[in-house]
Amino acid sequence: MATIRIVKGRIYYQFTYKGVKCTEKAALAATPENFKQAKKFVKLIDAEIANGVFQYEKYFPHGAKIEIFAPKREDQPFNRYFADWMAGKVLKETTRRNWESVFWRHLYPFFKDRPLSSITRADVRLFQRTLVDKGLKSSSINDKAMKVLRMILHQAYVDEIIPKNPCLGVKRLAQGLTDVDPFTIEEREAIIEGFRKYEPLYVNYVTCAFWTGWRPNEACALTWPRVDFQQGKILIREGRVLGQTGIPKSAGSLRDIDMLPPVRQALMEQKAISWLLGGFVFLDAKQQPVHQELFRMKVWEPLLRRLGVRYRPPYQMRHTFATLAISAGENINWVARMLGHKSPVMTLEKYNRYVPNLTRADGQALVAVGTRAKSSGVVEKLWQENH
Repeated sequence: MATIRIVKGRIYYQFTYKGVKCTEKAALAATPENFKQAKKFVKLIDAEIANGVFQYEKYFPHGAKIEIFAPKREDQPFNRYFADWMAGKVLKETTRRNWESVFWRHLYPFFKDRPLSSITRADVRLFQRTLVDKGLKSSSINDKAMKVLRMILHQAYVDEIIPKNPCLGVKRLAQGLTDVDPFTIEEREAIIEGFRKYEPLYVNYVTCAFWTGWRPNEACALTWPRVDFQQGKILIREGRVLGQTGIPKSAGSLRDIDMLPPVRQALMEQKAISWLLGGFVFLDAKQQPVHQELFRMKVWEPLLRRLGVRYRPPYQMRHTFATLAISAGENINWVARMLGHKSPVMTLEKYNRYVPNLTRADGQALVAVGTRAKSSGVVEKLWQENH
């Protein structure tokens, strides 16, 4: 007979199924209302066991005895399952390339052709640590290598090839704010002037990046019909990665950017260069849309070295725009809209340490208000009116 047990304020079910004693944790706190629900559930378990229709894996898919009661499944090698999984996916070409790159660079060298059922949580954690030891950034491990691995193993669980997803319980690596490393105003101006002097073909591209906060893939995909000089807006509707133009990073990325004066000037100069050359705003020396990686390796990095500016990737131009705008006291809603963030909360979380000290937590602002009132004669006037 199934029973209920309370352990440390949580509800557990105890029952015997096919001669095996089972203790399973319910996702319920031990409240009177939850206890009533639990009593109904144990009655259901008893009835189904008595009638021979109880399915352990239906109620406890991640239970401790799942390997005993789950149906036998045909195992598959990790690499073959990845190929089958990808074959059934409808993906953007850039996404397909990225996932395949992650597989061959990181996943295959570690897991190779191991049977899926042999992969344990300890293996997943070891894989994670191996990438850390290789020097990969936490953000790359979390959002690329581990993301693809989690999806593969989750689908294997859904396909009933493995009884549990070994990625469950493996936490994301802490990322912090190390990816935000903006340029100073002085560095920004030096870089723009350096491009104007040594790489004039890209000076407008760099100027707009510093003054709009758009993502590099959005700049590379920008076409002249998306530039509205009359309304002073730039319409972000596409992104370009690995030579392929598609939708931007997310739905929130579809937005209209305000054309600030430095941007308007740069785009007017760029118009004379690329207006009649195929539609794309920013072109390279071969009159092709700017390629992010080639720009970074062949133009950006050498120029920063020549200028004596500490190297940071081009993406930091976006962070520079955000941090300087926030530090200057611009409305956070406007900054979030320019960046294409889902909400101002996301912007604040990412750039919180750059928010100017407009409010204090040490009493000085309160003292300052009192001092101003006293010096202006307001205190004396109120005293005279009431005495």
